[in-house]
Amino acid sequence: MANPLYVVFVWHMHQPFYKDTETGQYSLPWVRLHAAKDYLHLAEVIADFPDVHQTINVVPSLVEQLQDYAEGRAVDPALAVSQKEHLTLEDKRFLLDSFFSINWDRFVWPVPRYAQLARLREAANGAVDLLSDTFWTDLIVWFNLAWIDPAARRKDPTLRALVEKGQVYDRADVAAVLAYHRDACSKVLPTYRRLAERGQIELSTTPFFHPILPLIISTDSASEARPDVQLPRLAFRHPDDAWEHLTRALDLHQQVFGRPPRGIWPAEGAVSQAMIELVSRLPEIQWVATDEHVLARALGSRFDRDGYGHLLDPAPLCQPYRIKGLPTAIFFRDQTLSDRIGFVYQHMESVDAADDLVDRLLTIWQKLQFDDRPHVVSIILDGENCWESYPNNGEDFLRRLFTRLSTEPRLRAVTPSEVLERFEALPVLEKLPAGSWIGSNFDTWIGEPDQNQAWEYLALARRSLVRWQNDPQRCTEDDQRRERAWRALLVAEGSDWFWWYYSRNHFGYADPFDVAFRQHLANVYRVIGEDVPPWLSQPINGHAPERRRDVSDLLAIPMLSGSAEASDDWAGAGFVEPEVSSGAMQQGATFFRRLYFGYDATNLYTRLETATPLAGHDIVVYLGAEDLAPTNRLAQQIHDVCDDDALSGISWQIRVPPAPGEGITTERADGNGRWVLSEAHAEAAVGDRAAEISIAWADLGLSWGRKVFIIAAAARDGEVIETLPRRCPVAFDLVEKPAARSGGSAAEGDPRA
Repeated sequence: MANPLYVVFVWHMHQPFYKDTETGQYSLPWVRLHAAKDYLHLAEVIADFPDVHQTINVVPSLVEQLQDYAEGRAVDPALAVSQKEHLTLEDKRFLLDSFFSINWDRFVWPVPRYAQLARLREAANGAVDLLSDTFWTDLIVWFNLAWIDPAARRKDPTLRALVEKGQVYDRADVAAVLAYHRDACSKVLPTYRRLAERGQIELSTTPFFHPILPLIISTDSASEARPDVQLPRLAFRHPDDAWEHLTRALDLHQQVFGRPPRGIWPAEGAVSQAMIELVSRLPEIQWVATDEHVLARALGSRFDRDGYGHLLDPAPLCQPYRIKGLPTAIFFRDQTLSDRIGFVYQHMESVDAADDLVDRLLTIWQKLQFDDRPHVVSIILDGENCWESYPNNGEDFLRRLFTRLSTEPRLRAVTPSEVLERFEALPVLEKLPAGSWIGSNFDTWIGEPDQNQAWEYLALARRSLVRWQNDPQRCTEDDQRRERAWRALLVAEGSDWFWWYYSRNHFGYADPFDVAFRQHLANVYRVIGEDVPPWLSQPINGHAPERRRDVSDLLAIPMLSGSAEASDDWAGAGFVEPEVSSGAMQQGATFFRRLYFGYDATNLYTRLETATPLAGHDIVVYLGAEDLAPTNRLAQQIHDVCDDDALSGISWQIRVPPAPGEGITTERADGNGRWVLSEAHAEAAVGDRAAEISIAWADLGLSWGRKVFIIAAAARDGEVIETLPRRCPVAFDLVEKPAARSGGSAAEGDPRA
């Protein structure tokens, strides 16, 4: 008989890191709920089929959260309100919004009382006072009960009695359901370890906080996957952070499961040449897995399928590879078969769905049966999310599938490490292209305005952390504090925050993932003793770009005024306005209202308008064109939030007088890291909420045809609170006959333009 077709299942278990590293508070309940319904359930089904070897990939940040729940340290908002005896109006609104968050067709409508609660909810239309105490207690029990594996509800006497009771629950019933949740959380990891120790499953890992490792190594890898991607203005290139995620993952895996992992499923199947080179430095790691489209790009070909989704030539995909000069094997998942489990089979009868998958595997075997080499099909997908949409939480499908695999001699379910024992030599690829299991690119995590803004905020927080760490006067030998700061940053490097900033995944209302991401970054600043930047208090999602108008004519300004409204003398000036919010997410008021800029034959002119009085603020206008670096701390902060290349031109700073009648100060960079007073001729007029400035541009060494950079900054107590433009200087050319190129368009310096 021909060789069997090896089948590798990798079930990826992951949830975002919902824990605030400083307060210990959890923002969402999904780790607890999936533990009660999915993590333990899948392992218990696998345990009944000892001949079907499989792989469970456990993300270390999930491991930590399961441990917290098991030991009673984790309390999420849904758990907290479930435990309350007396509910406030806010609690009741939260229950109505959150406690029907499950597949209604599978878990609400089939349960008479839960379905009745749903209809009462709709009838009340938010009027919580119309609903009785019994309604609220029954809702709490049924939500938490629905999130328990149906098989467990049938087998466990306490749960079975609660299901049979059906309604009119009391606080003891609530406690019984929640006790099962905690018990399930405590059993997940020991069950996985026990199955691994008896050789039935292999346990693999993921970089610790589930980062997109190629982007952590360098955001430039997104351009390799898609050359026209719009990258953040601040590049993120930190292979040391990637190494930290990897080594921390291996350490925790060893601690929890008693042995190091031999394989890695990188978050979202994201790989690159630099990533595989980094992983290959870990002697414990024998294999990595990613998607078939990455392999197609590596081979310079594609995997054609017929109208039924069968591979015309399965051989190239059905084998692991190595990269030239590197020891680590790479498995490439069959996307069609993986996605059928993830998205298709839930709509079919369970037996028919399982048989369809087996038949598809046998079709591959038939095409390869006369090839003496071993072959493997890799089926890799999320291990918890799809079962909610299956009949009976996927139990019937899984048992039928594993039964067929146990009795079909032409198929053998094995682990990746077992596959490598059967392959004498692996084909070699010259290079591993950068890509992920979504479109073979990184669009889901980088390239759109909100995603890029998140990457820029991450880069700024890391710069502040490194600057603090390298300052011996500020960073002492407090290793615990340093670890807290780095841990908060590593959490913020996780993929999930950027996934939710993608327009196709947008919440469209108060986004808990946006809140959590900004909170993790804020924790970095708090731990190192710096004020949290004000921009971290504003939601990232929903921003519109800054409005920009270019210079259209030479100015003729006979006298500076500082009046509240700009005179007609500024009609030919360009201007930039702050970005504002759009849609449901509303940004708070900005300090700056508008920055005008223009010139005549001898002077540069700027006019700043503010939404609140200038008094109490330090206002600085930076401009120039020479290749000089920033000098003082205020300039360094501006440098941090701007494009490095653009800001290299900043060589002058003009300090706006703090009150009318006081003199203006101009300083220039001396090239040695200092600002020195300048004799450049400058004038200013300051009002309550506006300041107008002129400076002779010849004194700045400028001439016709030169490009001018300009950016304004407002500071309070030595800390920048806002800049305009928000990130990078606006640039314009000194030309004798200017002509407007745009009206109302995004600013050239804005990364979202």
